[in-house]
Amino acid sequence: MNNISIQNIIATCDLRQPITIDHFNEYEYFSSDLKLYNCGYIKNKTMIGRVTIFPSGKMISAGTKSINQSKKELKFASELLCQNNFSKQIMIVPKIQNIVARFDLKKSLNIEQLARRLPKSMYEPEQFSGLIFRMQRSCVALLFASGKGMLVGAKSMNELNTSFFELKQSIRICTYTNN
Repeated sequence: MNNISIQNIIATCDLRQPITIDHFNEYEYFSSDLKLYNCGYIKNKTMIGRVTIFPSGKMISAGTKSINQSKKELKFASELLCQNNFSKQIMIVPKIQNIVARFDLKKSLNIEQLARRLPKSMYEPEQFSGLIFRMQRSCVALLFASGKGMLVGAKSMNELNTSFFELKQSIRICTYTNN
């Protein structure tokens, strides 16, 4: 089976207010290392990923495996900030920035042949062992000779699925075309 498997969802939102992160380490589920990065983090045992909070009020959810989970974790972080008087209550509007998924086509690929035939593709084995294939939308496929690969850059499940279908069709056409 050559299904795609979500590895990471990156979502953002803006609290539209400054957040003071200096005392994050004094609260449960909050942390920061201001000597290393000028941001704070929220993470508890039930969260799959974690949420990064910047002094500007912008937040990033990373590490979840579904869009709903990513939005849920941003909402949880927003509520926790409010409960601990770091922010005023606000309706957040999460935005999906990147969906990262892996796939296995269950067949070996001739990467050099695909590199010659796929438009908008790049293969430089001295730099990277996979073929980079830029698709029509924001999605990029990283293809390896094993038939495994990654899709990155999708902003919705529809875009991810459409890109995967486009990828399989493009490979099929290139594979069956004579030299």
